[in-house]
Amino acid sequence: MTFGQLLHVLREDRKLSLKDLAAGANVSKGYLSNLEHDIRSPSTEIAVAIDRALEAGGELADLAVPRPRARATRERIRPAQLPAGLRSFVPRQEALAQAAAAFAAHEGLIAFDGPAGVGKTAFTVSWAHTIAPHFPDGVLFTDLRGFAADSPEEPAVVLGRFLRALGTSPQDIPSDLDGRVALYRTLLEGTRTLVVLDNAVDADQIRPLLPSSPQSLALVTSRNRLSGAVVHDGAVRITLHPMSSAEALDLMRSVLGARVDGDLAAARVISDRAGRLPLALCIAGERANLLPTVPLRKLADELTRRQPLDVLTADETLAMRTVLSWSHDALPGPIAATFRRLGLHPGGPIRIEAAAALIGLSPQQAQGHLSALATVHLVEQTAQDKFVMHDLVQAYAMEQAQELDGEEANRAALSRLVDLYLNTGAAAIRMLWPSRPRRPLDAPQADLATLTFHDPADAVRWFENELQLLVRLVRCGARWNITTVAYLPVVVNEMLFHRRAWSWWVPALHDALEMARQGGHRDAEAWVLETLGDAGIDELKAASSAGLYRQAMQIRTDMGDLNGVAVCHVGLGRACYQLNDLDAAIKHLETARRLSTQAHDQWEFAVASAHLASVRSASGDATGARSLLMEVQTIFDDAEDLMSSGCTSTLLAGLAESGGEYEVALHHLENALAIFAKVADVWSQAHIHRHVGDLHADRGNLQAAHRSWSAAADLLSGNAEPTAAGLRRELIESLKEDV
Repeated sequence: MTFGQLLHVLREDRKLSLKDLAAGANVSKGYLSNLEHDIRSPSTEIAVAIDRALEAGGELADLAVPRPRARATRERIRPAQLPAGLRSFVPRQEALAQAAAAFAAHEGLIAFDGPAGVGKTAFTVSWAHTIAPHFPDGVLFTDLRGFAADSPEEPAVVLGRFLRALGTSPQDIPSDLDGRVALYRTLLEGTRTLVVLDNAVDADQIRPLLPSSPQSLALVTSRNRLSGAVVHDGAVRITLHPMSSAEALDLMRSVLGARVDGDLAAARVISDRAGRLPLALCIAGERANLLPTVPLRKLADELTRRQPLDVLTADETLAMRTVLSWSHDALPGPIAATFRRLGLHPGGPIRIEAAAALIGLSPQQAQGHLSALATVHLVEQTAQDKFVMHDLVQAYAMEQAQELDGEEANRAALSRLVDLYLNTGAAAIRMLWPSRPRRPLDAPQADLATLTFHDPADAVRWFENELQLLVRLVRCGARWNITTVAYLPVVVNEMLFHRRAWSWWVPALHDALEMARQGGHRDAEAWVLETLGDAGIDELKAASSAGLYRQAMQIRTDMGDLNGVAVCHVGLGRACYQLNDLDAAIKHLETARRLSTQAHDQWEFAVASAHLASVRSASGDATGARSLLMEVQTIFDDAEDLMSSGCTSTLLAGLAESGGEYEVALHHLENALAIFAKVADVWSQAHIHRHVGDLHADRGNLQAAHRSWSAAADLLSGNAEPTAAGLRRELIESLKEDV
């Protein structure tokens, strides 16, 4: 008999409802239902709690074992995820002694902290290789990206990778964080496993990733002191300081060889001016390596002559500035200019095309410059053929750009970057919404390389990958008074409306509105007002949205833009619908249909018709609504407009559901799901799975509902954008609750 079967028998025998047992065992009713249906396997702790609540005398708890698949794979899989140790690593004797003492005392969590560039990762990885033989069940490693330009890793995402590394099949990985933590700790129970968590942002990020087995060990690195981990998790904290003079010289020997002992005094000067920080020493050493005939004394004298850029700066940052200034000035002129231009980038991974735009060269030429900078460790190349700069390095590059290149040159570079994304964003939207006519922008655009999109899936992935960069670029452009940045939300307008990442975009939209007005870009001003109105509708602020649409309509009227006026009537129709003024909503939407017909814009006609169908349905005219939506579907299908067709299928599903036609609704949702899967639109797929789950739940099919909700949550796993993260939290709550 399975755990779930015995649980059901015992609960029925004691005449307890799921609600009663949930209260007694301190677990949710939905989770208990999952256990009874053998959808989930309980952790040992939960099984014991349920056993006690049912007074089962341990009979139920004895059945709580890891899933057979996971248990079997654990016996044959030993993860070995440590990165390779650095060639130039030099042991840090004081830190090694502290770490060895903590290890000998059988401490379960050791946290290494220290400033940027002090060598925390190199030290921890090297020491982990040394002690790895003491952990026969394997080594897990992850970079938590706590201080990267983009968002830190979510614990749930890391756990998904760890569970797969431990042999768990993807379909057996729970969708919620608590479930993943429970399975992870179950798999590590009784093992000797080493877990290395690099670059953590805080204690909350690492806590779900800590193994519970007393024989296991977790090593954590962070720039923060992780006091919460010390207080609440019993971590031993070891702070890494700049190297001793002897250690710094050893590191320089690993890079420069005999040249160090050939002029030891000069090497000591270089070491001291680099603050004895491993990152700075490596940069200095590699720079000296590229000048093998130049005596170290000359390089040391150059460093000595330099004055601090900022006497109030902390020592380690001051040292980095000194060494970076030396490296920058030693670069060939064009490469140094590229380095400075990269400091203007809004942040995050830098595409080769973006670098090319910033420096005003072809992508092939930019690739050569980036490779030269990578040689001296001023940038690092990622697996995705993008480049990243350490945050301290980028901050220095920005300072130098402002000091040496002048505002006009920097603004020109950023303007080219804006133009690149204007061109690329427009190309992506044309691929995704081919049936929507687009007028030429009222803004000059440079002749820049544009990414090629082979199919709609390429365009969707580009937008999701660049979503946060586009926001940063709008805000960065506004700070530099680049008024054409107002057109960035214009060229990707359809995707903004579709994706609804308003928590990121609304502040950027206000910046874009200011730039549109400052630059006299009336067309962009109207677009941004309309988009702010759309955001307001989604935030249930229809009254304020109506005011924004009316401002935009006045601009469109002054410009004689008939189609633009139709767009504003669609917005006003949506606002009236939300305010429950159905007659006014119908009037605006009918006007939009008439104007778009006069403007020969079939796409806007179809959009207005789709919204009109929603209003007709709300007023009780289901037949008229269905007729409108079928007409809309035909328009989009004939135009091979997949994104719009998928959205129309979801509207047809909602109409069928409101009429009690659940099978018809499911059919339309399956059609939409297939379309959005074809274009790799993960956001929309998650919404469809959620809707399908709700339909199943309404009909009492708990297992099917949970499958759909789990699929939706998994699709959004790792998406840090607040709207997506919020949806995932709602889905996880649905999985926990009794439906």
